[in-house]
Formats: sequence, C-alpha cells, structure tokens
Amino acid sequence: MKILAFDTSNQPLTVSLAENSDVLRVFSTNEARNHSIQLLPAIQATLAEQNWPLSAIDRIVVAQGPGSFTGLRIGVTVAKMLAQTLQAELVGVSSLAVLAAQVTRPGLVVPLFNARNNNVFAGVYRAGENVLPDAHQSLDQLTTWLQTRTEPITFVGETTEFSTTLTQLFGDRAVVETPTASLPDGHGIVALGYQSQPNPDVAHFNPNYLRKTQAELNWLAAHPGEDHPENYVFEV
Repeated sequence: MKILAFDTSNQPLTVSLAENSDVLRVFSTNEARNHSIQLLPAIQATLAEQNWPLSAIDRIVVAQGPGSFTGLRIGVTVAKMLAQTLQAELVGVSSLAVLAAQVTRPGLVVPLFNARNNNVFAGVYRAGENVLPDAHQSLDQLTTWLQTRTEPITFVGETTEFSTTLTQLFGDRAVVETPTASLPDGHGIVALGYQSQPNPDVAHFNPNYLRKTQAELNWLAAHPGEDHPENYVFEV
C-alpha cells in the first residue's frame, strides 16, 4: 500500500510517503507560511523525489484536528479532493495523537495546542492508547485530572506558555518538551494512518475542530435549534 500523509493542523507542515508502515520520504517545514500555497507543491516535490506518480497512491492520511481552523480546512479539503480524484482510501487521524505517537518515554503523554485564554486542545495517551479523550478544555481542568495520576508525564506540542506552570505543578515527574522538539516528524501520522480503517463516506468527512468556529456560532444564532454540523458545512 502506497500512502501519502500530511499534517497542516498548525504552523508546521509535514508531507510523508510510505510503503505500508515504512516511511520513505518526509518533507517538513516550520516556516510561518500559507499552507494553501505550500501544501500542493510540497506533495508534488515529495512524490517527484520518490519517483512516484500521484496515481500510484492507495491511501491518503490527513491530520483531521484539532488545530488551526484554517489549516485543518486546507488539509481536509485537499485530502478529500485527492481521495475522490484518485479513488484512494481516506483516513483521518487526531493531530494530537500524531504528536503522542512520537514519544517513546514510559508513562503518560500529553500533547497539547494553545487554544488561548489559558485553554488548550489536549488529550492524554499511554502507549498509544487514548486514556483521556482529546478535548478543548482549560489548563486547570487538564492538570486537575493529571494530579489524580501517579505516572511520569511528558508534555509535547505548544508548551511555551504553560511550561512554568507545568513544571511547578509536576516537578521532576514531568518532562516538558519545547515546541521545536515536539514538531511532527512525519512518522507518527503514517503509523496511525496505516493502522486505521479508511473513512467510508468521503463526502461527509470534515475537520474535527473540537469547538465551534465563529462562523458556526453565527450560523447557529441565525438557525436556532439546528445544531447539525452537516447543515452548516453544506449551506456555507
């Protein structure tokens, strides 16, 4: 199985090519650029380096969220377009699980993204198992739950704003990786995407924002009692 995997969920951009679970090529950048401009050329260049035609791809794997609303929309839109055009399988994986999959230390792994106002997108993983579901929550909620556990903890992702608090709360029990050390390496998304079942309904495949966008909130205000995401997606 030839796999094309990419992650546009945040500022970093990764594109990977794999044969089954064996990663053959990775393009990665952390430059603050527009993924709508950068993604397709990155895919084309990575395919050219591997000497694969686009038509050879059997499975598309995309980081489905959470993350940047704009980044997720770009990634999911391109993934759906390619899957439908190529008649390829489509797999969406958690952007947080991608980071967790890169950590080899024992104990709990907490990937997190800064959701502003002391809120985070975060989940808790242990040996690949999601022991606390990905959610949009306050940092206080997350750390209160973690304080009920005794295992060592590794925090990865957008940790800069929270590193002092996390170190004070958990001391030597915690390792707080820097954002640079936490960058997606292109391997985690392939491992998850290879193991997962393809989505049977490409047309209704959407980003997993974990919270409503402002546009959705505005739409719901104009359509009281119609809290159906598919209505918002198709009407907008």
